[in-house]
Amino acid sequence: MLPHDTDVLIVGAGPTGLALAVTLQQAGVAHVIVDRLAAGQNTSRAAVIHAHTLEVLEHIGVTDVLEQRGLPLTRFALREHDKALLELDFSMLPSRYAQILMIPQDETEAILAQRLSSLGGTIYRGASATTIEPDATGAVVHFDTPEGVKSIRARYVVGGDGMHSVVRSAAGITFDGETYSESFVLADVHMDWALSDEVSLFFSPEGMAVVAPLPGGRCRIVAPVEDAPEVPDVALVQ
Repeated sequence: MLPHDTDVLIVGAGPTGLALAVTLQQAGVAHVIVDRLAAGQNTSRAAVIHAHTLEVLEHIGVTDVLEQRGLPLTRFALREHDKALLELDFSMLPSRYAQILMIPQDETEAILAQRLSSLGGTIYRGASATTIEPDATGAVVHFDTPEGVKSIRARYVVGGDGMHSVVRSAAGITFDGETYSESFVLADVHMDWALSDEVSLFFSPEGMAVVAPLPGGRCRIVAPVEDAPEVPDVALVQ
């Protein structure tokens, strides 16, 4: 059952919303975090956490677990075939975490959700924000839920609900980014790969391709494909 009111309402239980919820739970600030999905995503999506982010996440007690489950890398290279055009060494960063940490987003979200639960917090799922009515003392947010329309009054509303954010739209904040003109296929696969200690970006006449090692002996491949489907079928990848 959704609460009727709170100090801080977080719309969206991705990494951003979850990190904020854990921070507020630690500080004893009343909050509610809501997500439209009935369960967390089980796809890898974003797959890298940078050094300063790891430093910030130390304060909410999840960096050690992220490092245990992730794959630390220190090398990035732009390549043409097997020739390196540009190489970056993250081990030179002035940070306790001089690396890029490869870890699928579903793992990151699970770690943050477990941390929130360990502190006594709750994620309210299956509620989709539809409209927001701001006033002098905060805002009322209306949700579609399996039990019908529900509303929460909050002093502050935080949007962690992605590119098509209902919260950002209600605040009148435009999205200045653009969509890519190309379409891409993203796949996490098991394969033999000689450059298992670096993230590689390849140039070719057909376009750019990225190969990035992941935990568990997998690799992330991102490559341009004309009219790439949202969900590839087996015939496409054979």
